[in-house]
Amino acid sequence: MSENGTDPFFSIIIPTRNRPVWFRRALDSVLAQDCAAKEVIAVVDGSDEEYLQRYRELEASLPAVQFQYLPHRPAGHGQSYSMNVGAALARGQYLCFLDDDDEWTDATYLSAARTNIEAGGGGAQMHFSNQKAYYADDEPQTQPVWLEDLVELVTPEQAVATDCYRVDAALLLRSGGFAHLNCSIFRREFYAAINGMDESIRYENDRDVYIRAIDAADNILYNRRVVSRHNIPDVNKKDNMSTVGSDLDKKLYQMRVYDKGISHCRQRCVLDYCRRGKTYELKHMATILAGRGHYAAATYYAREALLVNFNLRWLGYTLFLGMKSLMQRHAPGSSAS
Repeated sequence: MSENGTDPFFSIIIPTRNRPVWFRRALDSVLAQDCAAKEVIAVVDGSDEEYLQRYRELEASLPAVQFQYLPHRPAGHGQSYSMNVGAALARGQYLCFLDDDDEWTDATYLSAARTNIEAGGGGAQMHFSNQKAYYADDEPQTQPVWLEDLVELVTPEQAVATDCYRVDAALLLRSGGFAHLNCSIFRREFYAAINGMDESIRYENDRDVYIRAIDAADNILYNRRVVSRHNIPDVNKKDNMSTVGSDLDKKLYQMRVYDKGISHCRQRCVLDYCRRGKTYELKHMATILAGRGHYAAATYYAREALLVNFNLRWLGYTLFLGMKSLMQRHAPGSSAS
């Protein structure tokens, strides 16, 4: 139930693992929202014992927040699984998500989003907003990463409310970025229809659900306001998705995201976006492997990139890698057959 005793309009889901201090900051920013028609679900993802007690203490002091504890696993169950658990428990019409190391900075975010949704006819499947990103030293990131550059692309004819516009996949993909989960709102039935988060993806799972969602949706709202602060993971730490795993593992996840889009998307603009994205990742994979002296594998990925998007410059680099692979294979002392 929401704070006023009725079914909630919003369900806010915060997945968290081994970060109770950061989590409390994120949670406080949710509790500070002026929208009463909300429920808050914290999914504690198999935290280690040393942190679990602190979560239990927070639960005892915050009876209005629903805590769901997942069994302990050395690496947790993953953000996607935790989000889906929260979504399964949710009763709100719309689902909101917040990373446990980030925070909402606009106390009117949810109330404004509800106004926008109702002004747009009440049937919006997605509602996107903007956020600011900051490095570990508190310096702001100046390059557009999310949907900041859409501010200049929307037109008055698309407006449904103040600073809120009806958009489609084609317009969204003109942006250089995508919507972070912190400022993405899903209609609950729509989230279920697209099968929620892909639990097999542990890196760029937010891009995956974004691609699938904008491809499937026909009623999307975009609010130009900045509502969230994203703390860019510190590369020197090992407790977040962006720093866990090797570069090669990340590339494999990213290629899976684009392969899914290529295989399943229904809109041509989304297909083209995924083809471009996969080409970039294949080339990056080839470059990483070449830098490590794995020329046979590098050649394979370089050829794959050519098949997706042929160009003469990359053909030359692919031939170069092939020669390096051949030389490596026949070098004295090589174990290759």
